[in-house]
Amino acid sequence: MDGVQLQPCIYTNIFPVILPDEPVSFMAIQRAQLTDLRKLRSEIEQANRHVTVYADRNRVYGYGGDAEAFLSAKGFSKTCVLLKQVPVLAAHVVLQGIIDAALAKNFWQRRKMSLKGVDARTEIFRPTPKGITAQGKVKVFVGYDLRCAYYPAVESFGLVVDVTWAYQDDHGARLNTSQMREKNALNEALMIQEEILRGTINLQIAQIRMRNYLLPFVQEFQTIGLPCGSQARLEPEPFPVILGGKA
Repeated sequence: MDGVQLQPCIYTNIFPVILPDEPVSFMAIQRAQLTDLRKLRSEIEQANRHVTVYADRNRVYGYGGDAEAFLSAKGFSKTCVLLKQVPVLAAHVVLQGIIDAALAKNFWQRRKMSLKGVDARTEIFRPTPKGITAQGKVKVFVGYDLRCAYYPAVESFGLVVDVTWAYQDDHGARLNTSQMREKNALNEALMIQEEILRGTINLQIAQIRMRNYLLPFVQEFQTIGLPCGSQARLEPEPFPVILGGKA
């Protein structure tokens, strides 16, 4: 896939999300009719069904491959929703679509998306390490801290993409920064991460992350199959920083 050539400008790390223009199908029920959402989620997990339920204001929405068959017996009914009009729900289904696609490519999650609040956020990591330190034989994995939200200032949805890192020892146990120092592996890991270059802090790290990590990730997941059906799309260029304003 051809690389994106950004014009000279200051860019954010927020990529526009284009939602479908047509309504999409969900299962839904009034929140007052569902007294115990936690119990329902437990039933879904025990039944091993591909269903997600999410409460937004006075309604509970259900989506996923098994949603209609499973939730019909729970009092849910089919409804059509224009995602642009339900921002919090839209953010969750967009991020879930990315998670599903990433897991299908053997990515793994460190932070799962919470369904208790409005913060549609997760951390996913590539399946193979970016490098392995000589000291301590620590595997260094590159990952992506992802957040999806509606941004009123630009009247658009956006996916925030940050680079994050994870460390594992040769047995697959996760390591924190203190443990990395104990293994004398932290500096070498920072070199793998390109944060240290020839013994000094790499002042070009922001540009490197944008070019080598963020843009390729967005290109890889540019088309997002939504778990409620239909598709969303990521614009390959992030929002620019708009300088200036009223005097």
